[in-house]
Amino acid sequence: MQKLKMALNQSVGQLQNSYESMPWDNKEFYANYLAQTFYYVRHSTRLLALSAGRLDYENQQNLHLRFLKHLGEEANHERLAINDLKNLGYTPKDYPELNSTRFFYEGQYYKIEHKDPLALMGYILYLEVLAQNICPPLAKKLTGLYGKKAVSFLLVHGEEDPHHVEEAQKLLASLGPPAIEIITENLIQSSAAFDLMMKEIEESTAVAKWRKTA
Repeated sequence: MQKLKMALNQSVGQLQNSYESMPWDNKEFYANYLAQTFYYVRHSTRLLALSAGRLDYENQQNLHLRFLKHLGEEANHERLAINDLKNLGYTPKDYPELNSTRFFYEGQYYKIEHKDPLALMGYILYLEVLAQNICPPLAKKLTGLYGKKAVSFLLVHGEEDPHHVEEAQKLLASLGPPAIEIITENLIQSSAAFDLMMKEIEESTAVAKWRKTA
């Protein structure tokens, strides 16, 4: 468990520092971020459903029910990103799904099917602790730039994810070392993939800006 906590603190801390220097005042960057958020968040309920369906009744029923509850809590959250984009004047079609975005979520299907359905907890925990730490200050900054109606995704997750983190910590405390090891591995991989996605968003935005001015 200590290794998991260290990996979580390190991965979230690193991205939290880099978030501050990202060009959030660039409307194109923020719109692209929302589009990529839509692309991976629309898989959240599907991943939870897939994982829940592979947890057995005899030994993992409580985990199965927790995943189903979380599934309900995440329903239609991708619509928040779409609405934010709409209020900025865009749609997801304006920003194609990046390779790094697919790298971020596609591996989760493999881990659930071929390693351990509980591996998904590494992906979930990373995103929720990241949201807990980053969403409140970032939402405040972006509300000042673009208005509250264009920041609903960040506002909602800044409010809800601290509760989700508490629930995740309770769940983790009930697991044995083998599951914790798989979850830790996935958390570290998810962190690296998310960081790559953020860098590609920034790079693709810069290229688009250069093309417009060239």
